[in-house]
Amino acid sequence: MMLRTLIRVLLPLCLSFQAMALELTGLDNSHDPAALVKDGSTYYHFTTGDGIWYSTSQDLVQWTPGPQTVFPLNSWPSWIDSAVPDFDGEFWAPDVIYMNGYYYLYYSVSTFGSSRSAIGVVRTPSLNNPNWQDQGMVISSNGGIDEINAIDPALFRNDDGRVYMSYGSWHGGIGIIEINPSTGKTIGSVTHLYGGGHQSIEAPYITKNGNYYYLFVNRGVCCDGLNSTYYIEVGRSTSVTGPYSGWRTILPNHDGKYHGPGHIGLLQEGSCSYVSTHYYDATDGGAAKLDILSLTYSSDWPVLSRDFTPGNCPSVAGPPTDGTYIIEARHSGKALAVANNSSDNGANVEQGSYAGSAGQRWRLSDLGNGYYSLINDRSAKSLDVWEVSMDAGANIAQWDYWGGEGQQWQLERVGAGYFLIRSRLSGHVLDVSARSQSEGANILQWSETDRSNQEWYFRKP
Repeated sequence: MMLRTLIRVLLPLCLSFQAMALELTGLDNSHDPAALVKDGSTYYHFTTGDGIWYSTSQDLVQWTPGPQTVFPLNSWPSWIDSAVPDFDGEFWAPDVIYMNGYYYLYYSVSTFGSSRSAIGVVRTPSLNNPNWQDQGMVISSNGGIDEINAIDPALFRNDDGRVYMSYGSWHGGIGIIEINPSTGKTIGSVTHLYGGGHQSIEAPYITKNGNYYYLFVNRGVCCDGLNSTYYIEVGRSTSVTGPYSGWRTILPNHDGKYHGPGHIGLLQEGSCSYVSTHYYDATDGGAAKLDILSLTYSSDWPVLSRDFTPGNCPSVAGPPTDGTYIIEARHSGKALAVANNSSDNGANVEQGSYAGSAGQRWRLSDLGNGYYSLINDRSAKSLDVWEVSMDAGANIAQWDYWGGEGQQWQLERVGAGYFLIRSRLSGHVLDVSARSQSEGANILQWSETDRSNQEWYFRKP
Protein backbone atom coordinates (compact mmCIF):
# COMPACT_ATOMS: atom_id res chain seq x y z
CA MET A 1 0.00 0.00 0.00
CA MET A 2 2.36 2.68 -1.24
CA LEU A 3 1.93 5.93 -3.15
CA ARG A 4 2.67 6.04 -6.84
CA THR A 5 1.13 7.80 -9.83
CA LEU A 6 -1.01 5.48 -11.93
CA ILE A 7 0.00 5.66 -15.58
CA ARG A 8 -3.22 4.26 -16.99
CA VAL A 9 -6.26 2.20 -16.10
CA LEU A 10 -6.96 -0.72 -18.41
CA LEU A 11 -10.44 -1.33 -19.76
CA PRO A 12 -12.24 -4.29 -18.17
CA LEU A 13 -12.00 -7.46 -20.24
CA CYS A 14 -13.47 -10.12 -17.95
CA LEU A 15 -16.26 -8.27 -16.13
CA SER A 16 -19.95 -9.11 -16.02
CA PHE A 17 -21.82 -6.69 -13.75
CA GLN A 18 -25.54 -6.09 -13.45
CA ALA A 19 -27.70 -3.99 -11.16
CA MET A 20 -28.67 -6.79 -8.76
CA ALA A 21 -25.74 -6.45 -6.34
CA LEU A 22 -26.03 -7.73 -2.78
CA GLU A 23 -27.01 -4.95 -0.39
CA LEU A 24 -24.93 -5.80 2.66
CA THR A 25 -26.04 -4.54 6.07
CA GLY A 26 -24.38 -4.22 9.47
CA LEU A 27 -20.82 -3.67 8.24
CA ASP A 28 -19.02 -0.62 9.63
CA ASN A 29 -15.73 -1.10 7.83
CA SER A 30 -13.84 -3.23 5.35
CA HIS A 31 -10.38 -2.63 3.94
CA ASP A 32 -8.04 -5.25 2.51
CA PRO A 33 -10.40 -8.02 3.69
CA ALA A 34 -9.43 -11.65 4.07
CA ALA A 35 -11.13 -14.21 1.89
CA LEU A 36 -14.45 -15.04 3.52
CA VAL A 37 -14.25 -18.16 5.68
CA LYS A 38 -16.90 -20.35 7.28
CA ASP A 39 -17.09 -22.22 10.59
CA GLY A 40 -20.19 -24.39 10.69
CA SER A 41 -23.06 -22.25 9.44
CA THR A 42 -21.38 -18.90 10.17
CA TYR A 43 -19.43 -16.80 7.66
CA TYR A 44 -16.53 -14.67 8.90
CA HIS A 45 -15.12 -11.47 7.40
CA PHE A 46 -11.73 -10.38 8.81
CA THR A 47 -10.28 -7.03 7.80
CA THR A 48 -7.56 -4.45 8.42
CA GLY A 49 -7.87 -2.65 11.74
CA ASP A 50 -6.64 -2.23 15.29
CA GLY A 51 -6.45 -5.69 16.82
CA ILE A 52 -7.85 -7.26 13.59
CA TRP A 53 -11.54 -6.50 13.29
CA TYR A 54 -14.13 -9.02 12.11
CA SER A 55 -17.84 -9.53 11.51
CA THR A 56 -20.13 -12.54 11.05
CA SER A 57 -23.12 -13.50 8.93
CA GLN A 58 -25.47 -16.43 8.38
CA ASP A 59 -26.45 -15.43 4.83
CA LEU A 60 -23.63 -13.21 3.40
CA VAL A 61 -26.02 -10.23 3.46
CA GLN A 62 -26.78 -9.31 7.08
CA TRP A 63 -23.56 -8.87 9.07
CA THR A 64 -22.89 -8.41 12.79
CA PRO A 65 -19.65 -7.00 14.27
CA GLY A 66 -17.66 -9.51 16.31
CA PRO A 67 -17.72 -9.08 20.10
CA GLN A 68 -13.97 -8.45 20.27
CA THR A 69 -10.94 -8.14 18.03
CA VAL A 70 -8.47 -10.99 17.49
CA PHE A 71 -5.84 -9.21 19.61
CA PRO A 72 -6.96 -6.94 22.49
CA LEU A 73 -6.96 -3.30 21.43
CA ASN A 74 -3.66 -1.46 21.97
CA SER A 75 -1.73 -4.70 22.46
CA TRP A 76 0.18 -7.02 20.16
CA PRO A 77 2.71 -9.86 20.30
CA SER A 78 6.06 -8.71 21.67
CA TRP A 79 8.08 -9.94 18.68
CA ILE A 80 6.53 -7.16 16.58
CA ASP A 81 8.31 -4.43 18.56
CA SER A 82 11.71 -5.44 17.22
CA ALA A 83 10.52 -6.50 13.76
CA VAL A 84 8.63 -3.24 13.08
CA PRO A 85 9.58 -0.67 15.76
CA ASP A 86 7.06 1.95 14.59
CA PHE A 87 4.06 -0.41 14.54
CA ASP A 88 0.98 1.34 15.95
CA GLY A 89 -1.45 -1.54 16.47
CA GLU A 90 -3.19 -1.48 13.08
CA PHE A 91 -2.86 -4.93 11.53
CA TRP A 92 -3.13 -5.03 7.73
CA ALA A 93 -4.64 -7.38 5.19
CA PRO A 94 -5.34 -10.65 7.06
CA ASP A 95 -6.08 -13.99 5.44
CA VAL A 96 -7.37 -17.25 6.97
CA ILE A 97 -6.94 -20.92 6.11
CA TYR A 98 -8.03 -24.07 7.95
CA MET A 99 -5.22 -26.63 8.45
CA ASN A 100 -4.98 -29.68 10.70
CA GLY A 101 -7.63 -28.71 13.21
CA TYR A 102 -6.88 -24.98 13.41
CA TYR A 103 -7.89 -21.79 11.67
CA TYR A 104 -4.63 -19.98 10.89
CA LEU A 105 -4.97 -16.21 10.48
CA TYR A 106 -2.03 -14.52 8.75
CA TYR A 107 -1.57 -10.77 9.23
CA SER A 108 0.76 -7.94 8.18
CA VAL A 109 2.56 -5.46 10.41
CA SER A 110 4.19 -2.43 8.79
CA THR A 111 3.99 1.33 8.42
CA PHE A 112 2.70 3.15 5.37
CA GLY A 113 5.32 3.59 2.65
CA SER A 114 7.90 1.34 4.33
CA SER A 115 9.20 -2.10 3.42
CA ARG A 116 10.32 -2.83 6.98
CA SER A 117 7.46 -5.24 7.50
CA ALA A 118 6.55 -8.69 8.73
CA ILE A 119 3.86 -11.31 8.37
CA GLY A 120 2.76 -13.16 11.50
CA VAL A 121 0.24 -15.90 12.20
CA VAL A 122 -2.23 -16.58 15.00
CA ARG A 123 -4.46 -19.64 15.27
CA THR A 124 -7.58 -20.95 16.98
CA PRO A 125 -9.32 -24.35 16.89
CA SER A 126 -12.68 -22.61 16.39
CA LEU A 127 -13.90 -19.30 15.03
CA ASN A 128 -17.27 -19.70 16.72
CA ASN A 129 -15.55 -20.10 20.13
CA PRO A 130 -12.14 -18.54 19.51
CA ASN A 131 -9.02 -19.09 21.59
CA TRP A 132 -6.41 -17.18 19.62
CA GLN A 133 -2.76 -18.12 20.21
CA ASP A 134 -0.08 -16.22 18.34
CA GLN A 135 2.49 -18.41 16.59
CA GLY A 136 5.01 -15.68 15.86
CA MET A 137 6.64 -14.33 12.74
CA VAL A 138 6.33 -16.14 9.41
CA ILE A 139 8.49 -13.95 7.18
CA SER A 140 9.89 -10.41 7.23
CA SER A 141 11.49 -7.72 5.09
CA ASN A 142 14.09 -5.27 6.34
CA GLY A 143 13.38 -2.07 4.44
CA GLY A 144 15.41 -2.70 1.29
CA ILE A 145 14.07 -1.00 -1.79
CA ASP A 146 14.28 -4.19 -3.86
CA GLU A 147 12.99 -6.61 -1.21
CA ILE A 148 9.64 -8.35 -1.52
CA ASN A 149 7.69 -6.38 1.07
CA ALA A 150 6.31 -8.74 3.74
CA ILE A 151 2.67 -7.65 3.64
CA ASP A 152 -0.61 -8.84 2.07
CA PRO A 153 -0.41 -12.61 2.75
CA ALA A 154 -2.80 -14.86 0.81
CA LEU A 155 -3.05 -18.63 1.31
CA PHE A 156 -3.68 -21.27 -1.35
CA ARG A 157 -4.10 -25.04 -1.02
CA ASN A 158 -3.13 -26.93 -4.18
CA ASP A 159 -4.81 -30.08 -5.49
CA ASP A 160 -2.06 -32.20 -3.94
CA GLY A 161 -2.72 -30.71 -0.49
CA ARG A 162 0.41 -28.53 -0.42
CA VAL A 163 -0.18 -25.02 0.91
CA TYR A 164 1.42 -21.83 -0.40
CA MET A 165 1.48 -18.22 0.73
CA SER A 166 1.76 -15.44 -1.84
CA TYR A 167 2.57 -11.96 -0.56
CA GLY A 168 4.16 -8.68 -1.49
CA SER A 169 3.82 -5.04 -2.36
CA TRP A 170 5.64 -2.72 -4.75
CA HIS A 171 9.43 -2.81 -4.06
CA GLY A 172 10.53 -6.32 -5.16
CA GLY A 173 7.09 -7.41 -6.38
CA ILE A 174 5.15 -10.56 -5.49
CA GLY A 175 6.64 -13.70 -3.92
CA ILE A 176 5.39 -17.17 -3.05
CA ILE A 177 6.61 -19.66 -0.44
CA GLU A 178 5.37 -23.04 0.74
CA ILE A 179 3.69 -23.36 4.15
CA ASN A 180 3.93 -26.33 6.52
CA PRO A 181 0.29 -27.25 7.37
CA SER A 182 1.37 -28.61 10.76
CA THR A 183 3.04 -25.39 11.95
CA GLY A 184 1.77 -22.59 9.73
CA LYS A 185 5.39 -21.58 9.08
CA THR A 186 7.41 -21.56 5.87
CA ILE A 187 9.16 -24.40 4.04
CA GLY A 188 12.08 -23.70 1.72
CA SER A 189 12.75 -20.39 0.03
CA VAL A 190 10.76 -17.64 -1.65
CA THR A 191 10.09 -17.73 -5.40
CA HIS A 192 9.59 -14.41 -7.17
CA LEU A 193 6.29 -14.44 -9.07
CA TYR A 194 5.71 -11.07 -10.67
CA GLY A 195 6.58 -7.39 -10.59
CA GLY A 196 9.46 -5.60 -8.95
CA GLY A 197 11.32 -2.40 -9.66
CA HIS A 198 8.88 -0.54 -7.42
CA GLN A 199 5.96 -1.11 -9.79
CA SER A 200 2.45 -0.62 -8.41
CA ILE A 201 1.74 -4.31 -7.76
CA GLU A 202 0.46 -5.74 -4.48
CA ALA A 203 -2.27 -7.80 -2.76
CA PRO A 204 -1.80 -11.12 -4.61
CA TYR A 205 -4.27 -13.98 -4.52
CA ILE A 206 -3.95 -17.39 -6.23
CA THR A 207 -6.66 -19.87 -7.15
CA LYS A 208 -6.91 -22.78 -9.60
CA ASN A 209 -9.52 -23.92 -12.09
CA GLY A 210 -8.94 -26.81 -14.46
CA ASN A 211 -5.38 -26.73 -15.80
CA TYR A 212 -4.70 -23.09 -14.90
CA TYR A 213 -3.56 -21.23 -11.83
CA TYR A 214 -4.79 -17.64 -11.64
CA LEU A 215 -2.88 -14.84 -9.92
CA PHE A 216 -4.90 -11.73 -9.02
CA VAL A 217 -3.03 -8.54 -8.11
CA ASN A 218 -3.88 -4.95 -7.35
CA ARG A 219 -2.44 -2.16 -9.47
CA GLY A 220 -2.48 1.57 -8.77
CA VAL A 221 -2.64 3.43 -5.46
CA CYS A 222 -4.86 2.51 -2.52
CA CYS A 223 -6.04 4.11 0.68
CA ASP A 224 -7.24 7.48 -0.61
CA GLY A 225 -10.99 6.98 -0.72
CA LEU A 226 -12.60 8.03 -3.99
CA ASN A 227 -9.21 9.29 -5.21
CA SER A 228 -7.69 5.81 -5.02
CA THR A 229 -6.52 4.52 -8.38
CA TYR A 230 -6.65 0.85 -7.40
CA TYR A 231 -7.82 -1.72 -9.95
CA ILE A 232 -7.36 -5.50 -10.17
CA GLU A 233 -5.64 -7.58 -12.84
CA VAL A 234 -5.39 -11.34 -13.35
CA GLY A 235 -2.85 -13.51 -15.14
CA ARG A 236 -2.65 -17.28 -15.49
CA SER A 237 -0.09 -20.08 -15.54
CA THR A 238 0.06 -23.87 -15.71
CA SER A 239 2.34 -23.82 -12.63
CA VAL A 240 1.62 -22.35 -9.21
CA THR A 241 5.05 -20.70 -9.26
CA GLY A 242 4.52 -19.16 -12.70
CA PRO A 243 5.34 -17.57 -14.99
CA TYR A 244 1.95 -15.85 -15.19
CA SER A 245 0.90 -14.22 -18.45
CA GLY A 246 -2.08 -12.91 -20.40
CA TRP A 247 -2.62 -10.11 -17.90
CA ARG A 248 -5.97 -8.34 -18.10
CA THR A 249 -8.17 -6.14 -15.93
CA ILE A 250 -10.94 -7.98 -14.08
CA LEU A 251 -12.12 -5.16 -11.77
CA PRO A 252 -11.79 -1.57 -13.07
CA ASN A 253 -10.99 1.47 -10.97
CA HIS A 254 -14.63 2.53 -10.88
CA ASP A 255 -17.99 1.05 -11.82
CA GLY A 256 -20.98 3.04 -10.60
CA LYS A 257 -20.65 3.50 -6.85
CA TYR A 258 -17.76 1.01 -6.66
CA HIS A 259 -14.39 2.81 -6.63
CA GLY A 260 -10.87 1.51 -6.00
CA PRO A 261 -11.54 -2.23 -5.52
CA GLY A 262 -8.87 -4.00 -3.51
CA HIS A 263 -7.63 -7.29 -2.17
CA ILE A 264 -9.46 -10.18 -3.81
CA GLY A 265 -10.17 -13.33 -1.79
CA LEU A 266 -12.18 -16.44 -2.67
CA LEU A 267 -14.48 -18.70 -0.66
CA GLN A 268 -15.37 -21.93 -2.48
CA GLU A 269 -18.58 -23.42 -1.08
CA GLY A 270 -19.88 -26.35 -3.07
CA SER A 271 -20.40 -25.07 -6.61
CA CYS A 272 -20.55 -21.47 -5.31
CA SER A 273 -17.47 -19.27 -5.65
CA TYR A 274 -17.71 -16.06 -3.61
CA VAL A 275 -15.12 -13.33 -4.23
CA SER A 276 -14.65 -10.62 -1.63
CA THR A 277 -12.97 -7.23 -2.08
CA HIS A 278 -13.17 -3.81 -0.53
CA TYR A 279 -14.36 -0.74 -2.41
CA TYR A 280 -14.88 2.95 -1.71
CA ASP A 281 -18.57 3.84 -1.86
CA ALA A 282 -19.21 6.91 -4.04
CA THR A 283 -22.70 7.23 -2.53
CA ASP A 284 -21.37 7.33 1.05
CA GLY A 285 -18.47 9.77 1.00
CA GLY A 286 -15.92 7.16 -0.06
CA ALA A 287 -16.41 4.89 2.95
CA ALA A 288 -14.48 1.61 2.63
CA LYS A 289 -16.94 -1.29 2.39
CA LEU A 290 -17.11 -5.00 1.61
CA ASP A 291 -18.14 -6.16 -1.87
CA ILE A 292 -19.12 -9.78 -2.59
CA LEU A 293 -19.23 -11.09 -6.15
CA SER A 294 -19.69 -14.47 -7.81
CA LEU A 295 -16.88 -16.10 -9.78
CA THR A 296 -17.36 -18.24 -12.88
CA TYR A 297 -15.08 -19.05 -15.82
CA SER A 298 -15.40 -18.49 -19.56
CA SER A 299 -12.80 -19.60 -22.12
CA ASP A 300 -10.44 -20.44 -19.22
CA TRP A 301 -10.60 -16.93 -17.75
CA PRO A 302 -12.39 -15.80 -14.59
CA VAL A 303 -15.57 -13.73 -14.84
CA LEU A 304 -16.96 -11.72 -11.91
CA SER A 305 -20.57 -10.65 -11.41
CA ARG A 306 -22.56 -8.79 -8.78
CA ASP A 307 -25.79 -10.22 -10.19
CA PHE A 308 -26.25 -13.39 -8.15
CA THR A 309 -28.12 -14.87 -5.21
CA PRO A 310 -26.10 -16.61 -2.45
CA GLY A 311 -26.57 -20.36 -2.65
CA ASN A 312 -28.02 -20.21 -6.18
CA CYS A 313 -24.93 -21.33 -8.03
CA PRO A 314 -24.25 -22.58 -11.55
CA SER A 315 -24.36 -26.29 -12.20
CA VAL A 316 -21.00 -27.98 -12.61
CA ALA A 317 -19.76 -31.11 -14.28
CA GLY A 318 -21.07 -34.29 -12.73
CA PRO A 319 -19.23 -36.89 -10.66
CA PRO A 320 -16.77 -39.44 -12.02
CA THR A 321 -18.02 -42.04 -14.47
CA ASP A 322 -18.47 -45.68 -13.47
CA GLY A 323 -15.15 -47.39 -12.82
CA THR A 324 -12.55 -48.33 -10.22
CA TYR A 325 -10.99 -45.56 -8.14
CA ILE A 326 -8.61 -44.78 -5.32
CA ILE A 327 -10.61 -42.41 -3.10
CA GLU A 328 -8.29 -39.98 -1.30
CA ALA A 329 -9.03 -37.67 1.64
CA ARG A 330 -8.17 -34.08 0.79
CA HIS A 331 -6.67 -33.16 4.17
CA SER A 332 -4.33 -36.17 4.40
CA GLY A 333 -3.94 -37.52 0.86
CA LYS A 334 -4.59 -41.01 2.25
CA ALA A 335 -6.84 -43.59 0.63
CA LEU A 336 -10.20 -44.96 1.75
CA ALA A 337 -9.44 -48.60 2.67
CA VAL A 338 -10.81 -51.72 4.33
CA ALA A 339 -8.75 -52.45 7.45
CA ASN A 340 -6.22 -55.26 7.02
CA ASN A 341 -7.48 -55.96 3.48
CA SER A 342 -10.25 -57.96 5.12
CA SER A 343 -13.02 -59.70 3.18
CA ASP A 344 -15.24 -60.07 6.26
CA ASN A 345 -18.65 -58.55 6.72
CA GLY A 346 -18.35 -55.74 9.26
CA ALA A 347 -14.67 -55.08 8.58
CA ASN A 348 -13.82 -51.50 9.45
CA VAL A 349 -13.14 -48.77 6.87
CA GLU A 350 -10.19 -46.46 7.54
CA GLN A 351 -7.64 -44.26 5.76
CA GLY A 352 -4.15 -45.37 4.78
CA SER A 353 -1.30 -44.48 2.46
CA TYR A 354 -1.96 -46.08 -0.91
CA ALA A 355 0.20 -49.18 -1.38
CA GLY A 356 -1.44 -50.75 -4.42
CA SER A 357 -3.76 -53.03 -2.45
CA ALA A 358 -7.14 -54.02 -3.91
CA GLY A 359 -8.62 -53.26 -0.48
CA GLN A 360 -7.76 -49.60 -1.14
CA ARG A 361 -9.75 -49.44 -4.38
CA TRP A 362 -13.50 -49.04 -4.93
CA ARG A 363 -15.80 -49.70 -7.87
CA LEU A 364 -18.19 -46.80 -8.45
CA SER A 365 -21.52 -47.60 -10.13
CA ASP A 366 -24.34 -45.19 -11.00
CA LEU A 367 -27.63 -46.59 -9.65
CA GLY A 368 -29.69 -44.37 -11.96
CA ASN A 369 -31.48 -42.56 -9.11
CA GLY A 370 -28.93 -39.87 -8.29
CA TYR A 371 -26.98 -42.22 -6.01
CA TYR A 372 -24.01 -44.57 -6.40
CA SER A 373 -22.78 -47.83 -4.96
CA LEU A 374 -19.17 -48.20 -3.82
CA ILE A 375 -17.93 -51.80 -3.87
CA ASN A 376 -14.52 -52.75 -2.51
CA ASP A 377 -12.26 -54.15 -5.22
CA ARG A 378 -10.89 -56.95 -3.03
CA SER A 379 -13.87 -58.13 -1.00
CA ALA A 380 -16.67 -57.24 -3.46
CA LYS A 381 -18.54 -55.87 -0.42
CA SER A 382 -20.27 -52.51 -0.20
CA LEU A 383 -19.36 -49.36 1.69
CA ASP A 384 -22.02 -49.43 4.42
CA VAL A 385 -23.37 -47.28 7.27
CA TRP A 386 -23.00 -49.63 10.24
CA GLU A 387 -26.26 -50.95 11.70
CA VAL A 388 -28.30 -48.66 9.42
CA SER A 389 -27.62 -45.77 11.81
CA MET A 390 -28.91 -42.23 11.32
CA ASP A 391 -26.50 -40.84 13.92
CA ALA A 392 -23.61 -38.46 13.34
CA GLY A 393 -20.55 -40.44 14.42
CA ALA A 394 -21.88 -43.82 13.26
CA ASN A 395 -19.16 -46.09 11.93
CA ILE A 396 -18.55 -46.98 8.29
CA ALA A 397 -17.79 -50.61 7.47
CA GLN A 398 -18.21 -53.06 4.58
CA TRP A 399 -21.09 -55.51 4.11
CA ASP A 400 -22.57 -57.70 1.42
CA TYR A 401 -24.35 -55.47 -1.06
CA TRP A 402 -28.12 -55.57 -0.71
CA GLY A 403 -29.01 -52.13 -2.11
CA GLY A 404 -30.36 -50.47 1.03
CA GLU A 405 -30.17 -46.71 1.60
CA GLY A 406 -27.21 -47.24 3.93
CA GLN A 407 -25.28 -48.48 0.87
CA GLN A 408 -26.28 -45.67 -1.50
CA TRP A 409 -24.09 -42.59 -1.81
CA GLN A 410 -24.48 -39.18 -3.39
CA LEU A 411 -21.42 -37.38 -4.76
CA GLU A 412 -21.41 -33.58 -4.39
CA ARG A 413 -18.65 -31.52 -5.98
CA VAL A 414 -16.98 -28.99 -3.67
CA GLY A 415 -14.37 -27.57 -6.07
CA ALA A 416 -10.83 -28.39 -7.20
CA GLY A 417 -11.95 -31.91 -8.19
CA TYR A 418 -13.09 -32.97 -4.70
CA PHE A 419 -16.44 -34.41 -3.62
CA LEU A 420 -18.52 -34.95 -0.52
CA ILE A 421 -19.74 -38.56 -0.24
CA ARG A 422 -23.19 -38.30 1.34
CA SER A 423 -25.26 -41.19 2.71
CA ARG A 424 -28.77 -41.48 1.28
CA LEU A 425 -29.85 -43.01 4.58
CA SER A 426 -28.73 -40.33 7.02
CA GLY A 427 -27.78 -37.29 4.95
CA HIS A 428 -24.41 -37.27 6.72
CA VAL A 429 -21.10 -37.32 4.83
CA LEU A 430 -18.01 -39.53 5.01
CA ASP A 431 -15.57 -38.05 7.53
CA VAL A 432 -12.06 -38.91 8.71
CA SER A 433 -12.46 -38.97 12.49
CA ALA A 434 -11.01 -35.98 14.36
CA ARG A 435 -9.46 -34.72 11.09
CA SER A 436 -6.63 -37.17 11.73
CA GLN A 437 -3.63 -37.45 9.41
CA SER A 438 -2.68 -40.84 10.87
CA GLU A 439 -2.51 -44.26 9.26
CA GLY A 440 -5.57 -46.26 10.21
CA ALA A 441 -7.67 -43.25 11.23
CA ASN A 442 -11.32 -44.27 11.39
CA ILE A 443 -13.96 -43.35 8.82
CA LEU A 444 -17.40 -42.42 10.12
CA GLN A 445 -20.39 -40.37 9.04
CA TRP A 446 -20.80 -36.82 10.29
CA SER A 447 -22.69 -33.61 9.68
CA GLU A 448 -21.18 -31.49 6.92
CA THR A 449 -18.57 -29.06 8.31
CA ASP A 450 -16.97 -27.54 5.18
CA ARG A 451 -13.63 -29.05 6.23
CA SER A 452 -11.21 -30.96 4.06
CA ASN A 453 -11.38 -34.21 6.05
CA GLN A 454 -14.81 -34.64 4.44
CA GLU A 455 -13.64 -33.97 0.88
CA TRP A 456 -12.57 -36.84 -1.39
CA TYR A 457 -10.73 -37.14 -4.69
CA PHE A 458 -11.48 -40.00 -7.10
CA ARG A 459 -8.22 -41.07 -8.74
CA LYS A 460 -7.81 -43.77 -11.33
CA PRO A 461 -5.30 -46.47 -10.26
